[in-house]
Formats: sequence, structure tokens, C-alpha cells
Amino acid sequence: MNEKEEPMNMNVTPPVEPVTEFEVHLPPDRKHPKWLVPLIAGGTAVVVLAAVGTGGYLYWNHNQLTAASEECATSYDKAVKAQKKLTEYLESDAVKTAITVKDSEVKDAKTVAVLTSTVKTAEKTKTTIPECPSGNLTDIRAMTKEIDGLATAYSRTVSEVADRADAVNGSKLDKIVADATKILNDSKGRVEDDKVRAALEDAIRSRDGKAISDAVKAVNDSIKAKSDADAKAKAEKEEQAADNAAQAQADNSGSYMGGTTGGYTGYTGGGYTQSQGGGGYTYTPQQSTGGSTGGGYTPTPQPQPAPQPSQGGGGDDGYEDICWAVDTSGKPGVQVPCS
Repeated sequence: MNEKEEPMNMNVTPPVEPVTEFEVHLPPDRKHPKWLVPLIAGGTAVVVLAAVGTGGYLYWNHNQLTAASEECATSYDKAVKAQKKLTEYLESDAVKTAITVKDSEVKDAKTVAVLTSTVKTAEKTKTTIPECPSGNLTDIRAMTKEIDGLATAYSRTVSEVADRADAVNGSKLDKIVADATKILNDSKGRVEDDKVRAALEDAIRSRDGKAISDAVKAVNDSIKAKSDADAKAKAEKEEQAADNAAQAQADNSGSYMGGTTGGYTGYTGGGYTQSQGGGGYTYTPQQSTGGSTGGGYTPTPQPQPAPQPSQGGGGDDGYEDICWAVDTSGKPGVQVPCS
């Protein structure tokens, strides 16, 4: 082998390697050191991580604000509803009726005073609910806590007023039951129909205010009915007794009423009168002064008395003048000196 070998050209430029994103551009005739590649890559990673960290924090903070704002809004709605419920309950018929109950209508008067005080306090607690703030997580959470407290206070006040109203109504029912029980006991033997007392006893046992009220009215009506009936019977009995006494008195009367319409009217005159010649006395029969349309009484003629000797000074015939006095009622006549 006699072929000549060509000598190597020491001035030939070696091929340039492609520059990556992590390489530093050097003059084309120089290579970068191998240790520089990891260093550049690490620095780039730190920058990327820093950017990612900042963005992540902002994202997390945004989510926290959003969640806190939603929580505050929920608390606000809850407080508004609780306040509305309190307002409506304070204006309800149940509270208005309970607060107008008088001390005399309940068994325990203290229940009325406690209810009145509780209602007055509740009316002062109806404050304006604050709005939820925005932009600051700490402020939002603080306001949420305050609003939650108001909602709880409103709900608690509703319960307190309801309890006080129930206490008044319960005490009122206790008084109704006590009064009805007394009426039940006092009405024994005084009602027209004893069934009404049995109905009242059942109503008391059930503690139904409406049923007790109706039963008490029925008992009172029955008591009045029996009282009126007894009074009427007594008046009729007294009237009959008075009529009987008047009839008995009429039957035992001694006066003559006559057998006919006219009856007896009496008589006048009669008796003895002295004759004009002084020769004695002449008897004049008694005459009736009235009469009757259907009979009547005719007096019996009186017997002529025997002449009496004169006591002197009477007359020429020696007899005293004697006259008869006759009662117009029909009684027998009597002798009297003639005047």
C-alpha cells in the first residue's frame, strides 16, 4: 500500500450545535460550558414558580372573599326573616288578645305584668339590620357574626313573647275552670234539668274554654228557669190562699144580702102615740121604708104593751107617755120616754 495519506487540516471549524432555550448565545466560534445548562434551567424554574405562587394566592384569596360574602348574605336574609316574624307576631291577634287580659280574668296576675314588659322590650329590639361589606375578608366575617347575633336575638324574642302569652292564656283558663267548678258545686239542686250540670262537668274535665263557657251559660239559664217557675208557683199559691180567705169571710158575714135583687132596706115609725082626747095610747104598726123588687124582709109586728099606771104629772088619764124607738136596721124596738 503505497497510497499517501492526506494530512489533517487543523484549521477546519467544527460544526455548531443547536442552541436550546436554556443556552446562552455565545460567539459562533465558542462553545458554552456544560455546567451552565443546569444553572440556567434552574433560574428559569424559580421565575416560573414565583409567578405560579402569586397567581395561586390571588385565586385563593378571591375564593375566600366570595365564600365569605355568600355566607354574610345568607345570614342577612336569615336576620331579615327573623325580624319580620317578630314584627308579625307582636301584631298578631294572639298577642293583642293576651296583652289585653285583665288581672281579674287570670288566676295569677303576675303573668299579665310579665307579658306586658316582654312585649315593650321586644318592640325596642327591632333595629335596622346592617348590610354586608365587600373587599375585606376580615370585615365581611365580622359583619356576618354581628348579623347572625341579630337573627338569633329576634328568634329568641319571638319564643319569649310566645311563652309569656301562653302563660297568660293558661292562667286565664285556670280561672275559667275554677269559676266553672264553683258554679257546678253551687248549682246542685237548683237547676231545672240536671243534664246541664253533667255537661259542665265534662267540659271542665276537657279544659276546653269554649265548651266550658257554653256549659256555664246552660247551667245559669237552667237555674233562672227553675227560679222563675218556683216564684210563679209561690205567687199562684199565695193568690189562691187570699181568694180562699176572702170567700170564707164572705160566707161568715152576718149582714143580710137579701134573697132577691132588691133586698131589705129597713123600716121606720111605729110604736105608741098618745091619743088627742087623753084617753090612752094608740099603737101604730111599723112600716117598711123601702122595699124590694123580689121579696125582702118584713118585720114582725110588736105586741102591744100593757098600760102602765101613771107616776104623776103625766096626763089626765093617769098614764105616763111612753114611746118606742125603732132601729132602721131591723132590730127590735125599745121603750123610751116620749119627749
